[in-house]
Amino acid sequence: MLLILGQITLPNWDAVLTEDRKKAVVRILAFGLPKLRTVGDVVADWNVSLGSGFFIDSTGRIITNSHVVRKAKVIAVVLSDAKTSNFREFMESLYFAELLYDDPDNDVAVLRVVGENFKTLKFSNRKYLRQGEPVAALGFPGTSYHDNKLKVVFGFVASDKDDNPILINMSVNPGNSGGPLLDGKGEVVGVVFAKEGEGREGLAYAIPVPVVKKVLRNIELRKITKGHYAGTEIYEAYEELGRGLMKALIFQDYEAAIDHAQKAIELDPDYAEGHFFYGFLAYKYKAYDIANREYKTAYKLKPSLFDDNYNKETVEKLLNPDTSDTEETGEEEQQESTSVSVSSVEEGNITPRVENISVTSSSRSGGWKKHITSWQVGLYLLRGNPDELVQGRNSLPTSDRYEITAAVHTDIWSTSFYLVKNAGWGFGIGAPMVSVILFSGGNEALRLEGIYRNGNLRATLGTTVLREDGTYPLALRTSLWYRYRRTPWTFMVALERARFEEIGRALSSKDKEERRINSILSVGLGLWF
Repeated sequence: MLLILGQITLPNWDAVLTEDRKKAVVRILAFGLPKLRTVGDVVADWNVSLGSGFFIDSTGRIITNSHVVRKAKVIAVVLSDAKTSNFREFMESLYFAELLYDDPDNDVAVLRVVGENFKTLKFSNRKYLRQGEPVAALGFPGTSYHDNKLKVVFGFVASDKDDNPILINMSVNPGNSGGPLLDGKGEVVGVVFAKEGEGREGLAYAIPVPVVKKVLRNIELRKITKGHYAGTEIYEAYEELGRGLMKALIFQDYEAAIDHAQKAIELDPDYAEGHFFYGFLAYKYKAYDIANREYKTAYKLKPSLFDDNYNKETVEKLLNPDTSDTEETGEEEQQESTSVSVSSVEEGNITPRVENISVTSSSRSGGWKKHITSWQVGLYLLRGNPDELVQGRNSLPTSDRYEITAAVHTDIWSTSFYLVKNAGWGFGIGAPMVSVILFSGGNEALRLEGIYRNGNLRATLGTTVLREDGTYPLALRTSLWYRYRRTPWTFMVALERARFEEIGRALSSKDKEERRINSILSVGLGLWF
């Protein structure tokens, strides 16, 4: 063993680990949204992931691990040379990153922050590493939010040539994930992503550089120039949410967090994550009416937030607070718009103090009324064969040239009830992801659709069983609904009765007439209350 070590020439690490290379490494704090363990419990579970990353160009692109940022709603980046000795310095040093590209299969993610002249690291062009070659891992191991000092760990390559992943004789810890692995020239040869478990200490794994370069080529080929800010297109709203989350979690400064949450919603009224966080803060201060309002708004904008953070029972209780006192007296409780102000924050004795939070008028009358979450009414004003509509003609029967859709969405088992009228009457039922509508007459017998919701956008895709002279052919139906901001107005477009047999014939035939699909186009308006 001594003989082998004696044959290894160790790099001059002082010369390799220059200040510029160290400045290229960053700390990453990825936050999910807080969740209450149970209704009435003010102790929150936070979804937090800590890791490392490094700049690959001076304009702000960063490489890290997918598992560090995959579930995050906010990604904060701290530079290795940032001054973070106190609260103000720490918050001012933060950058908030957009997720440009995520590749879970290779555990590589590409972030970007707004800025310029960042120090960068260079990728090695070597095809493989030598077994026993000395390497250094740079990163931020540990779970303390306040420890933002860069750490360096040294080791040796244990893999043979072009192994993937690279096995390293090195002891890494949580927080090292996403950090660079450097060779004796100071070039990146891998990205640290895992350590061995119990019984095999001192071993770690890294993703080889060729894999990372392949991910970057995918970004270039797809011409990806813009990522996403977890629920909003407005960077400033995303930044406000991020600062609020960090002040609440790291510094327990919930009053400041409230201000940030309010600003995020003001900048983007359709920011579901902002409403969700605002609701959590109000709930923590026992301002239940405000929390109920904000959670309901978040649920309407993006129901999936509750799938990630709450179980079904908790969601139902959050969106429908206990009103047993009101129900027993049979009286309606009206709460006029008011402002709630809080003067102290003490665990176990929390006096509500939520600055400038208005409670809108609400009615709790019990019964079915309190379970209705929204009403939806839609009217397809323009409905017919696309070719004929272009020519100003419409050969559809008069009774079939329009469609009216009415729906009631309830919070009882997340069920929706549909009433549809075109050439016949349709009655249906739906869940968050699917709806089924049966028709008593007309050109349709059955409509089965899957539903996708994302903020103010709702898309459906499904099949229709048509009714034609004793036959029941299958047809494709798809629709798109877009609600304009927070107004009730909704714009709709649908493609209906595209028969599968015609689609199949059109795909396989070279004859122009046989490629024709006799579908129906529908365009209209709707109201969503």
